[in-house]
Amino acid sequence: MPSQMSGQVTRPARARSPEEKLVRRGDILRAAERLWTTTPYADLSMNQVAREVQLAKGTLYLYFETKEELFLALLSEHYQAWFTHLNTLLDERQPKTPDEVADLITESLRGYEAMRRLQLLLGGVLERSELALNFRRQVLSLMQATAPRLPYPYDTAMRVLVHTDALCVGWQHLTEETPAHRTLLFHPELRPLVVDFEQEMNMSLRALLNYLQTQTS
Repeated sequence: MPSQMSGQVTRPARARSPEEKLVRRGDILRAAERLWTTTPYADLSMNQVAREVQLAKGTLYLYFETKEELFLALLSEHYQAWFTHLNTLLDERQPKTPDEVADLITESLRGYEAMRRLQLLLGGVLERSELALNFRRQVLSLMQATAPRLPYPYDTAMRVLVHTDALCVGWQHLTEETPAHRTLLFHPELRPLVVDFEQEMNMSLRALLNYLQTQTS
C-alpha cells in the first residue's frame, strides 16, 4: 500500500546539518526568484514561496522572517556574484582607456538579467529599516572592494560604480521584456522606444567615462 495518497505533496525532509540548511536556503531563494519573474513584488506572499519550495510556512520563517528580508537576500546574492565576476575581469584585463572600461563593465553584465530585473523592484521594497541599511552597507562594501581595480582615483571609481548601478536600472526599465513593451513592435511610430540594453548601456558608460576623464585630466 503506498505511503502517500495520490496527488499529495511530499515535503522535503527537515534540514539538520549546516550544509543541508545552506542548500535549503538556496532552494528558497531560487523559488522566490522564479515567482518574482511572473508576480509583482506586492502580490507575492510568503505562503506562495512556501508552496513553491514545498515547505511549511513555519519552516520558511526559520530562514527568512519577512518578504523584504527574502528579497534583499536574493538581490544581495546576485550583487555579490556580479561584483565577483567584474573583479575577475578587471584583474585579468586591467583596462586603461574609458572605452576599454566601458566595454568590460558592459560585458560583465551579460547573464545577469535576473539581477537587473530585481533591481527594478528595489525602490518599492526598501523601507527605513535595519534590513535596508544593512543591504546598502553590503552594496557599498562591494563597491569599495572593486573601486581600487578601476584605473581612476578612488572617489571617481566609486562614482563610476554608483552610476553603473543607476544606469542598469534605467536601461533595464526601458528594455524589460513585458507584454506592454512587446506591443511597441506593432506600432511603427513607437519603434524608437525599442532599444537594446547592452548597446545603450555601453554607449552611456562610454559617454560617462570619457566625460570623467576630461574632468580628472
